[in-house]
Amino acid sequence: MFEKHCQTCGIEVDKKTAPKRFGRYFCSEDHSQQYLKKKEEYEKRMEEEERKHPRRRGGCC
Repeated sequence: MFEKHCQTCGIEVDKKTAPKRFGRYFCSEDHSQQYLKKKEEYEKRMEEEERKHPRRRGGCC
């Protein structure tokens, strides 16, 4: 039987019965929601960082 790991806690999960969200397997719906919150927080931080330090277009750097 092919098994995967929960993206939040790392526990092995059966891909036939585990909830799959965002192309990833989780041991519970609660962990899929926690993953979503972390992902949204990360994306928000990256957007803020981009506004503070915009990348320059062109040139070698």
